[in-house]
This record gives sequence, structure tokens and C-alpha cells, in this order.
Amino acid sequence: MSKNLIDYKGIQVKKELYPIIKHIEDVDKYREELGRLSSSWDIFALLGQLGDINIDIGKTKENFLNLTTTLLNHLSDETVKKTTSEMKFKAQVAIDVVIRNLFERTADIGFLATDDDIREFLLHFVSKYNKDSVEIRENIKKRFFEYVKKYSVYYDIVLADTKGKILVRLDDSIDIDNIDLSFIQKVLNTDDEYVETFASHNFIPQYKKSLVYSYKVTRTNSSNSETIGVLSLCFKFQDEMKGIFNNLLDKKNKEIIMLLDEEGRVISSSDEDCIALNSKQEIILDDEYKIVSFSSRDFIAKTCKTTGYQGFFGLKWYGHIMIPLEYAFLSEESNSSKEVDELIIEAMMENEEHFSKELKEVFNKSRNIQDNLSRVIWNGNVAQSKINSSNREFSKSLLSEIGVTGSKANSSLNNLNRTIINSILKDSEFLSSLAIDIMDRNLYERANDCRWWSLTTYFRKAFDELETLESKAQEISSILKYINDLYTVYTNILVYDKSGKIIAVSNKKESHLVGRVLTNSWIEKSLKLKNTQKYCVSNFEKSTLYSNESTYIYCSSIRSFKKEEQITGGIAVVFDSKPQFKAMLQESLPQNKDSIFAIFATRDKSVISSSNESIEINSKINIDDKFFDLKNGEKISEIVEIDNKYYALGVRCSKGYREYKSSSDDYVNDILCLVFVYIGKKCLNKLSKIKRKKFINSNILKKSFNSSCEELATFHLGKKFLAVNAKNVIESIGIEKLEKSIDMDKNNPFKGMVLHKDRLISVLDIRRFVNEEIKNEELTTIILLEYDKDNKEHCIGILVSSLESISVVEKKAIQHIQSHFLGGGTLVESIVEIDELDEPQVAMILDIKKIDDNLTQK
Repeated sequence: MSKNLIDYKGIQVKKELYPIIKHIEDVDKYREELGRLSSSWDIFALLGQLGDINIDIGKTKENFLNLTTTLLNHLSDETVKKTTSEMKFKAQVAIDVVIRNLFERTADIGFLATDDDIREFLLHFVSKYNKDSVEIRENIKKRFFEYVKKYSVYYDIVLADTKGKILVRLDDSIDIDNIDLSFIQKVLNTDDEYVETFASHNFIPQYKKSLVYSYKVTRTNSSNSETIGVLSLCFKFQDEMKGIFNNLLDKKNKEIIMLLDEEGRVISSSDEDCIALNSKQEIILDDEYKIVSFSSRDFIAKTCKTTGYQGFFGLKWYGHIMIPLEYAFLSEESNSSKEVDELIIEAMMENEEHFSKELKEVFNKSRNIQDNLSRVIWNGNVAQSKINSSNREFSKSLLSEIGVTGSKANSSLNNLNRTIINSILKDSEFLSSLAIDIMDRNLYERANDCRWWSLTTYFRKAFDELETLESKAQEISSILKYINDLYTVYTNILVYDKSGKIIAVSNKKESHLVGRVLTNSWIEKSLKLKNTQKYCVSNFEKSTLYSNESTYIYCSSIRSFKKEEQITGGIAVVFDSKPQFKAMLQESLPQNKDSIFAIFATRDKSVISSSNESIEINSKINIDDKFFDLKNGEKISEIVEIDNKYYALGVRCSKGYREYKSSSDDYVNDILCLVFVYIGKKCLNKLSKIKRKKFINSNILKKSFNSSCEELATFHLGKKFLAVNAKNVIESIGIEKLEKSIDMDKNNPFKGMVLHKDRLISVLDIRRFVNEEIKNEELTTIILLEYDKDNKEHCIGILVSSLESISVVEKKAIQHIQSHFLGGGTLVESIVEIDELDEPQVAMILDIKKIDDNLTQK
């Protein structure tokens, strides 16, 4: 026994797997199944002594036992690898999605801190007892309210002076007058563009820890300008994490996803009852996984640090995942209503990404064992047809049961294949859901931006004075550029008047657009929006505003400062869709896997973005309509065939994020994410290998032999179902025993010789004579035949694709044919229907003597 192996319930397993293997549900299931089969071989060995089957059951048992050990070790390795890979991916996504969101927050605080209305308030506020101050305080609160209505990720906005005195906040229910001075000094003294703090803040007493984005408010945008206040945006951190966790969690395996701080303290948990906030966890970055104990329970755990987003890494947080060990390796739920095509399984087995070389070798060994066993059973049944023993029926029944047992062993392995396929389908669904969620979250921000920026006071006042509007274009452009420098997902931001004429742009390179009148449908819509919460979006279409490429343009109306219900113009933001959408797709997929690609598409099958370079934007996807008829939030996964290649296709339809695309939003634009996971090429040249029967003669015999019957040995040559009288069969043997002929014309039916006992027998290829065109590799077996037992020269071998049954037929059911030509010879002497099979088939009975006379060189 290898020192690296240890006994686990009769199976030798690797030492490193021993603490885990008892929790791997599939391993235990297959161990029990194959263990029961092993016991069956012992019973068959005993019963075989009562019959005349002449099969070495001990050798068969040994073969299957060795196979079981190898299989379960490989299955354990693959299961652990897959589970830990998924854990790593989820932990990575958990931290990266929140970092992507928080990157937007850094831009928010930077821009809002320069808001002219806030500056004006700070410069003119005296005290809460001053009449004028009370009025401007109410006005700034309304502005805060407008902001949070759009950027609903915030629950409070707090504005203080430079000494920490709170002058105004959105949530007046909190009766605190001052912000801790050390916090104020931290903000005032920073050289960064924002201050991000996750801590206990005295001005937010309702939370032990809260995430706040703060920055100093200066008199002007000049770097030397006087600081006049401190602004803080209070982020709905736990609310945001709840949404992220819900999109990642697999509730079946009881997994818990967390964020950890630099010290390993839990700052957010998907299950606080199981793993509470502020509990300490081990940070596991360098190992693929670790088994850890927490609250007297064993977990498998993994930690990931963020990859960052556009250079932003946030606070030193980690994504962390833990799964109770007893739930970590549950079997995949198989969809019993969907049978997986054997062609798909064969294709998957050729792809090392899904099916390792080692596991494939196990299956090849299994096939060889089964091929040999099926041949032995077939030969055993042939032998029974030649004797009149009292044990004849018992022996044939025993052989049949051995076949059934072999079929069960094969079925166990096939179930494993279906499990792998189902797992791939599940992965494709998960990835499509992740990508569409990231898209919805991103575009939510675009809807927010255009609505908020349209409320810029300078824009509203400037558009109230049309006669001087163009003279203010330079200042407007300056503001737009400042915004665009903070929000880099736009190629341009532009404002236009009620006629659609562009007044100013943020991108100096596109200043030639100023003065152009836009006539797009979205311009007209933007000038008719009902209130400040409304916005509109262009179709995904080519635009001169985006270098004649396709994109979305988000826009909102600019309203009069004097009379809010009056619309005086509009603002449009040109989303940089090509790189942004592609990045969303790429960041949603596992890295370094060329076998997976994803697409964003509309309901009319038009491509918005693709991670596959060969699939162009605006091209059409030629797959079934059902993938595009999903309801919002609905998902589906199936195996699809494209260009003789199989893919697991997972599709999810967008459902929006927060208010965006919700029932309260007028905007309707359903996008679908399609994730294609390559399974393998369609195995067009392996039909015989994958179309073979479940097992030779695995059905219980339906007829008993008597003097009015014949026994026929049946087999397939390609699609042709053929038969010979069982008494004329010497034996079936593997094709590897053929000594091939040298320099022989390929059209010559003579293919070589086999030495069988004391006879040298010619082997013939009769494909051409039964009009069957199949590949050479589909010929797997040789059947040795004789038609005159007294003359040893009257025997031949023929090449066949697969062995079938030894069937009992009524002699009177056999229809003799005097001259039945197939191809170039008269090889068939009669036909008969074999009704013992699952589906009755007509077999053509070969004339062995005529084959020998016509095809053998004398």
C-alpha cells in the first residue's frame, strides 16, 4: 500500500483527502453504489459454480474495485477543486462589486462638495435662530432631499462648519450638534480628493460602524481657496451588502459570505446569526482554502483581496467565504426531466477543462472493462446455445444478471457525467446573473447623474436668460469638464436649449458640436419630462456623438430656476459603452478561461457587447427565441449546438437595481446576458462508441429455448442489424488481436489473420457488401464463425461495430430469401424480427458459407 494512501471504508484514498472525503456526497454515493456491485460479484462467483458460465468473476471484481479506487480519488480531487474555485470566485466578486460601487461614491462627494448652493449656504448661514438662515437652511435640505431621491444609496447628508458644528442635515431626527473634532481635522488636513471612513461616527449614533464619504467645502475650486465647511455622505453599507450577498449566495450549501477589515474582523455578513459582525476570522490569502473551526463547527474558508477598479482599492477590506464542511460538497441537483445526449457527454470528455486526463483515463478503463465483460457474456450465451445442460436456463439467467450489474456500474459513471454537465449549466446561469446585475448597477448611476446635474443652479439660472446664454457657454463648459473629469465613464456631457441646439460640451475635442441642432427622438422626450425624477435614454444605436458607434445617451431636462415646472433645456451624457460594457462582461467571468464568453443583447437578439472579439456589436445572435422571451429577473440554462460545437448557455434577463427599471420607473429596456461555456466539439466520428447498448443481454430473457426455436447471435455493423446462427459462432474477440495484412489494396475485404487456439483464421471486412459506410475506428470487435465443424478451414472472422444479444426466435418466423443482393454479393440468406429487445428490430441473417466462398482468397 502506498504511504500516501489511507483506508476509508474499504477504499484507498489520499491522506490529504481523508478529513474531507466523508463530506463529499457524490463520493460516498458512488462508493456505496460500487460497493454494492462489488458484493454482487461475490454472489455471482458462488452461483457461477452451479452453472456452466465459465467466467472469471474474481478478475471482473478486481477490475471494478481498482477502477472504483481510482475513480473516487479523482472525483474527490475534482470536487474539492471545483468547490474551492467557486468559493474563491464568490469571495473575489463580493469585494470587487462593492469596490466598484464605492468608486462611484468617491466621485459623488468630490462633486457635491463643490456645489454652488452648498457654498452659498455656508457663506450666508448665521444661525438657526436667524430668519433668513432658516429659509436658506430649508432650501438646502430640499436640495439634499433631491440628491438622495436620485442617489438612493445614501441615507443622510451632513454639513458642518470647520469647527464641527452641524449646520444642516437631511435627517433632523438625530439631535446631535457637533461632529467629533478629530474627524473634522482629518478631513480638513487631507491632501486626497475624498476621505473614506468606516468607523463609529458620533454624528451617526444609530450604527456601531458606518461608511461615510467626506470632503472639505471650499469657497471656490481654486486649490488655494479657503475651506468653509465639511460635507459628509452617509452610505447605506449594510443595505448594499445585502443585495450583493443575495446575488451570490447558494442557500443550499449554507455558505456565508462576508467582508473583513484589515484585522480580519467581520464588517458585513450574509448570516449574522451564524457569523456575527465584529467576530474575528482568519484571513486566508495564500492557501487555496483552509479548514477552520468557528463556534465549535468546521468550515472550509477562503479570503480574497480586491483587484481594484480604475486604480481605486478603497479601505483595506477582504472578501471572505465560509461553508460548513458538511454542506460544502453536496451533490448537484440533477434535472431528471432532461436527459443529456451521449454526444454531449462524449464532447465534454474530450475537453480537459471539464474532464481531466486522469478522469478520462478512468472512463476509458471502465469502457475496456465493460467491453471485455460484454464480450465474455456474449460468448457465454453463445456457449449455452451449443449445450443441452439442465443448467442451461439458469446459466443464461445468471449471465443476464451479470450484464445488469455491469450496466449499473456503467450507469454510475454516466450519472457522474450528467452531474458535471449540470454543474456547468449552473455555473453559466450564475455568471449571467452576475454580469446583468453589474450592468444594472452601473446604468443606475447613469440615470442618477443626468438627473442631478440637470439641477445645477448655474445651468438653471443661465437658461432662464436666453439672451445671455451663449455668453455663459464657456463657464458652462468649464463646469461640465469638471464633472466629466470626475465621472470618466462618459466621453462627453452636453447641454442644449429648447430647440435642441447644443450650448456647451465637456470634451474640448468635440467643441465643434456647439451650435449644432439635435433632432433625435430622445431630445424631444427630454424636453417633456414631468418632474425632476424623470429621465430618458436613447436606443442603443449609432450616434455622431459617439464617433458613429452605438451607445446609450442618458438625458434629463433643465428646469427654470424661477419657475420649476417650466423646462428651458436639457443635459445629455454620452456613455462610453464599448469599453465599459466589455469590462463589465470580462470582470464577471473567471479569469484565464478562454472557453467562456458572454454577451449583452436586446430582446430582438441584437448584440450590445461581447467578450468574444469575433462577435460584433449590433450583429444578431442566431439562437432559439425562448432565450429572449424571459421575464425580468428570470433565468434559463441549456446545452446548445453552434457550428458542431456544444456550449452550456446560461441566460438572465435584467430586473433593474433599486429604483432603476423598477415599477416606479418609466424606463423600459430589457437586456439579457448570455454566458456561453464551451463544452466540446461534436464527436461526429464516434457514433458507434456512443450509441452502444446499455449492456449486452442485460434484459431478463423473454423466451425459453425449445425444439421449434433457433438461437441467433446478433450484432451491429454500423447501422445494419445483422445475425448469424449462434451454433456457428466460435467466439468474439477484441480487434487488437488482428494481425493486419501488409500492402493490401484497401478495397480488398481481406484485412488480416487471427490465431485462435490452433487455427489461423482470415478476417474480412464486409462493410462494402452490406452497403454500410462507417469509419475504421468504429470497427471494435471480431466475430469468429464456422459453418462446418469437421473442416477447420471452413471458418472466418468478420469485423463488426458492436455485439448485441443472443436471441431466441421461432424457426417459422425466419423468412428465407433466395437472392437478396446487398452491394456486390449475396450475403444475406434470410430475415427475422427480433422481439426480445426493448424495441423490436428486423435482423438480416448472414450466410457464412457464401461470405467465405465469395470474399476469401483461396
